[in-house]
Amino acid sequence: MSYEYLVVKFPQQRPVLLNGEPMGETNVKLELEGGSYEVTLGPPPDFKPEKHQIDLRHTAASRPLRIEFEVI
Repeated sequence: MSYEYLVVKFPQQRPVLLNGEPMGETNVKLELEGGSYEVTLGPPPDFKPEKHQIDLRHTAASRPLRIEFEVI
């Protein structure tokens, strides 16, 4: 099985939720199975956008997909 890599950027440390399940923390490289995910953060809901829809494919440990949430 090959893995894909994701980094979720946010100014604070928060749980990263993929399809509603906790899968790691912000600002850390996550190693995941490839596929489609809805990405959001754990509470409090003080960030935007509310969620990202991603298709996690064609990444490498040295080239993770990077997405970002902002504090509101």
